[in-house]
Amino acid sequence: MENLNIVPYLDIVPYPNSIRFFDSYTNLRAIDRRKSTNIISDEIVNPEAYRLQVKKDRFLITSGGEAGKFYAQQSLLQLVDSAKRNGGRIPLVEIVDEPAFEYRGFMIDSARHMIKVEDIKKLVDAAALLKLNVMHWHLTDDQGWRIEIESYPNLVRVGSVRNGSHFGHDHVDGEYSGYYTKAQLSEIVEYCAARHIRVIPEIDMPGHMIAAIASYPEVSCTGKQLEVESRQGIFPDILCAGKPETYQMIKSVLQEVMEIFPSQDIHIGGDEAPKKRWKECRHCQALIQRYRLNDEEELQGWFMNRIEEFLHENGRRAIVWNEALNSGLLNEGITVQMWMDRKKLSADFANTGGKVIISPFFHYYTDYPYGMTPLNKTYKFDPILRQINHDGADNVLGVEATVWTEHIRDFEKLSYMTYPRFAAVAETGWTFKANKDCEDFNRRLLTLLPMLKARGIEAADPRDWNPNLWRRLCETLGFYRKTLTKDMIFGYK
Repeated sequence: MENLNIVPYLDIVPYPNSIRFFDSYTNLRAIDRRKSTNIISDEIVNPEAYRLQVKKDRFLITSGGEAGKFYAQQSLLQLVDSAKRNGGRIPLVEIVDEPAFEYRGFMIDSARHMIKVEDIKKLVDAAALLKLNVMHWHLTDDQGWRIEIESYPNLVRVGSVRNGSHFGHDHVDGEYSGYYTKAQLSEIVEYCAARHIRVIPEIDMPGHMIAAIASYPEVSCTGKQLEVESRQGIFPDILCAGKPETYQMIKSVLQEVMEIFPSQDIHIGGDEAPKKRWKECRHCQALIQRYRLNDEEELQGWFMNRIEEFLHENGRRAIVWNEALNSGLLNEGITVQMWMDRKKLSADFANTGGKVIISPFFHYYTDYPYGMTPLNKTYKFDPILRQINHDGADNVLGVEATVWTEHIRDFEKLSYMTYPRFAAVAETGWTFKANKDCEDFNRRLLTLLPMLKARGIEAADPRDWNPNLWRRLCETLGFYRKTLTKDMIFGYK
């Protein structure tokens, strides 16, 4: 007998979007697995959608595709875990569910500090439980090249090794090195695919490329031999946009990247690329004149478009960080990832038909302490930015939580920083805004912690999730005191 007056909360993260409760319960001991079904039906259009019914003696799952079937199982796992903690008592319920956004991602940075393969799998298991479906893998940066490339062996022979780790005021002397072999990369891709997570690799360009330049100086504007960067920051040496050697290397690298990663999307960066060297470079200036470009920002747009066209010729799509919009020249079909956009160009891009992923550093960057980014702040953020109009909202592909590892050297701290904030972004990605409840989310997280721990994730202590004002101030000041240096404030030469 359905009773609409009784609406208990289910211990599921992310929260389902449509629930019918019935005024009755059953016990797990009464469930007959032989009577339970798990089928795919054309009646459900969205391949990620599902219907889960808890009957007196069985579980019935119907889904629109293999992904929906998997997500139904994740919801059922959490329901069963909750029932076990309540003497086996489970409510009779029907869940009809589908995601709010198609893109529900998490990003890990392996360039600054590598994450072991076995630990990446733990992150993937936790993400799968939360119905996240994209792992964005940041594999190259100034401080290290972490992906094996056979056509340019110095990228790992030289580019994967730095002489120390001097991030802000955090100094660790001694060589830091390492990279992922193609076999390891493929292993992670397959592991993710089995959990309906696609892996988007990032090869950041034209900035954040000192590890590559140290390996092959001819792809820079000056041609000078540099060392792999051991400091944190934004550096003036970037890939030369005017030399053919640059494009030869990029295309060879991306060709091997595409052989490893089947994802249709490849992230090519485009952020934090100072133009000082380009302004001084005769090769770059000749290119500006040849193509009648107005300035170096337009040169970057031309550069990004050339790489996008290569990917497009190979059946792939490019994702870029929002700084690439500064040129005003980006090709149609490029997806923009918004992380910090004071000019609101990402909103304009969405409003005019461009596809956007929302990753605001002030809400979704989890390498900041909880005092700067409390859990509730992450949870309450609305990815449909105020400047995005009704039509533009349809162009917001989804959300992504990120973690950068300059100040994260071990997996214990990585787990602490990312969880439960990754879970908050996961719920925003799956649960429609009208169905979100911050207070209940905090309650449900307490029931989720044992399941995360079983997957190898030691989340932050609940007392740390939402610090009081005094603690927030202390943690924020402490973070900046630790990370900011004179060079970071005034710029590296």
